[in-house]
Amino acid sequence: MDTVTGTETPRATKRSRASWLRSPQRVFLRRAIFQVHLWSGILLAIYSVIIGLTGSALVFKEEIARATQPNIYHVAPGPQQITLDEAVRRIQSARPGWTVFALEDFAQPEQATTALLRSAKATPNYRMVSFNPHTGQVLFDRLRYAGIMGWLSNLHVYLLSGETGLLVSGWMGVGLLLLCLSGLILWWPGMQRWATALVVNSRASWRRLNWDLHTVIGFWASATLIVIIFTGVDFAFPGPVGNLIEVATGGSLSARAASSVALKKPTLTSAVPVITIDQAIAAAYRALPKDAPPGYLQLPVHAGSPYKVTGYYTGVAPYSQLVRISLDPYTGALLTLNNTRQQTRGQRIEQYFVAVHFGSFGGEGVFGTLVKVVWVLLGIVPALLAVTGLVMYWNRKLRSIWRRMTKTTNMVRERE
Repeated sequence: MDTVTGTETPRATKRSRASWLRSPQRVFLRRAIFQVHLWSGILLAIYSVIIGLTGSALVFKEEIARATQPNIYHVAPGPQQITLDEAVRRIQSARPGWTVFALEDFAQPEQATTALLRSAKATPNYRMVSFNPHTGQVLFDRLRYAGIMGWLSNLHVYLLSGETGLLVSGWMGVGLLLLCLSGLILWWPGMQRWATALVVNSRASWRRLNWDLHTVIGFWASATLIVIIFTGVDFAFPGPVGNLIEVATGGSLSARAASSVALKKPTLTSAVPVITIDQAIAAAYRALPKDAPPGYLQLPVHAGSPYKVTGYYTGVAPYSQLVRISLDPYTGALLTLNNTRQQTRGQRIEQYFVAVHFGSFGGEGVFGTLVKVVWVLLGIVPALLAVTGLVMYWNRKLRSIWRRMTKTTNMVRERE
């Protein structure tokens, strides 16, 4: 430091840099980051355990559903005895207070079609009624979050608290990102010890082993965990995160907003009867690309509102490439079209977030199974880091405090 000007000399600057490279523990900034890491870890410990373990449990959710509900995923083909429109009317009339708002899996004749129903009190926990598309026979009727897997899904996404829980989870996800980034900075042990900081020393004492498990596993898992957490934050805050991705990839926010193409104005008269569900699906087949068959149909919400259809490209990661269209409810004419293959770079990246978050991007073969196994293990890592981190805090701080409190209590008792 120059005592006259008060500025840092080149020698002092060099010493500071050398300290960060060789002895980072002496740097004030690192000690400050450690405090951020420590207290955010304590505050988020329970959340990280819950979100990680529930995420692990949900990785093989579809495989579990196929194994436990084979009658839904394997329907014997047969003659068409009922239209989808009539089947939906029967399902809705048999369930007073519930309204069918969408259909899923209607494009696969060997699989049950599922009608989604909402009650007057709109909640994420809608009703799912699966039925044979050839006969209309109801095969399964349950709430979205019923059963153990449904409960785990609700806990993982909404913290059992609806949209409010989703927002809270989103902000906690931001905290986990801060925790991961600060942990990466704290991992750096200096030039002389960086190689040993990459492996766990199994012969060390239990305290050192606990330290190694926290730092080494945290380091190797940090990059993937950051990606998984970031994709989860996007589910809570799709607008801000999407705009951030757009800017980071050199895109234009105006181009992002204009990605949906309007092709025709809707019919304004209500004198013409609304086309049936079957007619809307036939119109969707004509409008969608051949390799992106319809998989989701949203019924008109009110008089004059369009049918909304989503077609999913085959041979790609789930939900990563799709086409969204809207159809005139009176004529079936194509009104709007949004093809993810024609979107901005940022939007195409964001479209893969569901597959990345749940580890479903590897496909259905051996590679896909291996990816999911890795994702299950990654979901356990936050719980492991929370436990080992709390043990370190106990050894460093709480243990001595506990001893002093115990000693004081014993002295008081002796005096009595």
